[in-house]
Amino acid sequence: MAKFAIVFALVLGSALAVPLHQEEDDFEGRIIGGSAAPQGAYPYQISLRNRGDGRHFCGGSIISQYWVLCAAHCTYNQYPSYVVIVVGTNYLNSGGTGYGVSGIVNHPSFNPQNNQHDISLLQAAGSIAFNNLVQPISLANSVLPGGTSCVLSGWGSIRYPNQIEPNALQHIALNSITFNQCANALPGYPIFETHVCTLNRQGEGACHGDSGGPLVNRYNGQQVGIVSWGISCAKGVPDMFTSVAHYRNWIYQVSGV
Repeated sequence: MAKFAIVFALVLGSALAVPLHQEEDDFEGRIIGGSAAPQGAYPYQISLRNRGDGRHFCGGSIISQYWVLCAAHCTYNQYPSYVVIVVGTNYLNSGGTGYGVSGIVNHPSFNPQNNQHDISLLQAAGSIAFNNLVQPISLANSVLPGGTSCVLSGWGSIRYPNQIEPNALQHIALNSITFNQCANALPGYPIFETHVCTLNRQGEGACHGDSGGPLVNRYNGQQVGIVSWGISCAKGVPDMFTSVAHYRNWIYQVSGV
């Protein structure tokens, strides 16, 4: 397995940019411990899907008309032509608009063995059209202190180990903890200063499919974290997020945002 990788491949052609097929909502469930999100509450939320079968595999966030923020463990060894960015819907089976991907940039120091520097950017193959359901999110530029109320949104599994995937976008309020609290709760695990950690109680947290999705400060609306890893799932120990503030310069260098 390669230690580090940068992937950036250009694909000729324009964005997919076609409305997805409309169907009825067939399931309403929960991020573990959360609830179904109101329509339009998280206009920055995107679903990354396989172009071949349309299956959701990770979340992400819109940061400009051309760029989406995600986790490197979601995009590592992915080919841009195999990925579709879907925006503007709360449902996996209906609504929204899909855009092709022209480039994927994983952080050059991403380590797939321990998920250090777990951050990536995807370039849309065309301009993402903004409206009331599709908007970029602003990014934090200062480290998140402990005791901050945040919100996580995503389509991750709502049951574990018997995984059940929701059709409706889920959301949950999570509380940040300090780096020392995080490290003390998970001795021996790969926890870095470039992490943001949250911890509520057992039965509340992120799960498979939430990876790459945005953790947002509820007080100022800025994205502070990207879902990286956790002990599956909602076991009453911290969830790990890549700290957006630690990578603001890198994000700007790649995307100009």
